[in-house]
Amino acid sequence: LQSRGLTISNVARANHLLESISYYRLSGYWYPLLADKQNHIFKNNSNFDTAFNLYCFDRELRILILRELEKIEISIRAKMIYILSHQYGAFWYQNSNLFKNPYQHAKSLVSLQDEYKRSDEEFNLAFKSKYSDSLPPSWMLLELTSFGTLSFLYSNLNPGRTKREISKYFGLNDITFASWMHSIVYLRNVCAHHSRLWNRIMSIQPVIPQRVSKTWLNNST
Repeated sequence: LQSRGLTISNVARANHLLESISYYRLSGYWYPLLADKQNHIFKNNSNFDTAFNLYCFDRELRILILRELEKIEISIRAKMIYILSHQYGAFWYQNSNLFKNPYQHAKSLVSLQDEYKRSDEEFNLAFKSKYSDSLPPSWMLLELTSFGTLSFLYSNLNPGRTKREISKYFGLNDITFASWMHSIVYLRNVCAHHSRLWNRIMSIQPVIPQRVSKTWLNNST
């Protein structure tokens, strides 16, 4: 790194960070400092501390985003459970007539079954010991499922009043809302797996709503 023009003021500290974090992970943060990206030659006055500070910023950014995504995920779970259970009963997720793609619905049921079997939540163990049902009611099961599975369930719901009622609560139409759920799954996975979020081109992006019934940030660019 030094031979290619990167200033390192504390070599011992840099060695420790490279050993603890890895050269490859940190390289994503000094990549913008390269003048010649093919030969990996740094711009003048490039500093190792600049790259590490970007790494620290990215780590804090992921923590902040995960904290806010938690609120969104919990709210979506609650609204789906409430609306669908009231209209179709506690085990609505097993009703294939509610879903447009039977194959995708079957895959979702397999995922739900796997998540149910893996869970060691106390309420889940109590249900297994008391009841013979293969799966618990939705308000229990959807507390165990990944947000990815939840997103698939919503996306695969038949178009109609129920699906629109869920999305309307969040101020979006059902198609736009499904795209936001999909994007949140992707964003959450990036953060949860400690991948670089700063300076990343997101390969999955949500549909920009044309009309909203809630307060949204104004993005005119």
